[in-house]
Amino acid sequence: MDGRAIVDTGYLVALLNASDEHHGWASSQLPTLRGPWLTAEACISEATFLLEHAGRAAAERLFEWLDKGLLVSKHLLPGELASVRAELFRYHDRWVDFADACVVHLSDERPRLPVVTVDSKDFAVYLRARRGRRLLAPG
Repeated sequence: MDGRAIVDTGYLVALLNASDEHHGWASSQLPTLRGPWLTAEACISEATFLLEHAGRAAAERLFEWLDKGLLVSKHLLPGELASVRAELFRYHDRWVDFADACVVHLSDERPRLPVVTVDSKDFAVYLRARRGRRLLAPG
């Protein structure tokens, strides 16, 4: 099953962690953000790590979403290595996070799906040259 929106690590963490500064915004997107959501396996790994301080229940909820098909995780390596690598090293003046490069690759595969993130600063740069991309972010 394919997703109806591409979600990055920051959005998942903000949604699952009530003390995250973007939790209110992330929660406010739920009524209009239809699922299932698509993400990269790298985002699941990163989110699991970042949710450590939110408690076990937050990480368990993430995996419940995966189990129920509400969140679909795509494994990109080694099949999509060339595309992810190209995004990682595209910019000479900025370091691109591996999970972000995977999300950009997913957006390249599915350009009509919005990218949902709390990191508008970086994703605005990554998606700037890609016509027709929608970015949902706070602020």
